[in-house]
Amino acid sequence: MFGWTCDEEVTLYYLYMMADGEITYSEEKIFDDICRNLQIETVAKNTIIEKCKELINDKEDVFSIIRRDKLDEQVGKGWFFGLRDASSLAKIIWNLVNLGYADSIYSNEEKKIVQYLVDKWSISLDVYQEFIDTADAMSALTKQKEWIASTFSKGSIRDKKEKEVDSEIKQLLNDVKLTIQELTM
Repeated sequence: MFGWTCDEEVTLYYLYMMADGEITYSEEKIFDDICRNLQIETVAKNTIIEKCKELINDKEDVFSIIRRDKLDEQVGKGWFFGLRDASSLAKIIWNLVNLGYADSIYSNEEKKIVQYLVDKWSISLDVYQEFIDTADAMSALTKQKEWIASTFSKGSIRDKKEKEVDSEIKQLLNDVKLTIQELTM
């Protein structure tokens, strides 16, 4: 990982979740999945969460912490200095966008942070726009699935419609993974 630990990445995600002032259940669920995928143990995760809360208690907003690279002081050197390949950085941007959409509102604070990192890490604007478009589509499909659940009684018709939506969401996620993989080529 070229000197950047998963703890630093998870710190970025948690600070990002705090950017709009509220951490929702949906964000926590995605955050927990990310931690599992990065093999972050519960003790380490809880330590990171406490460190993030201390940073925010200093009355400094999340964007300022990230922009000023203050994170280096908290979690280690080498945070923003291109120590990862384009694919790894794009995956981080996707995770941030996905977290941003988790509560159905991609807030201005979240957009500002992601745009800053996209610029700082020289992520292609086309790739970033694909992530935004995918997140928009997934959000619409999630709302469609909620509508299906509220409109159709339990049974084969409802199950079929929900499976179709799940299949579309899975395809969108596969497309994002493919885009990220192609960046290493």
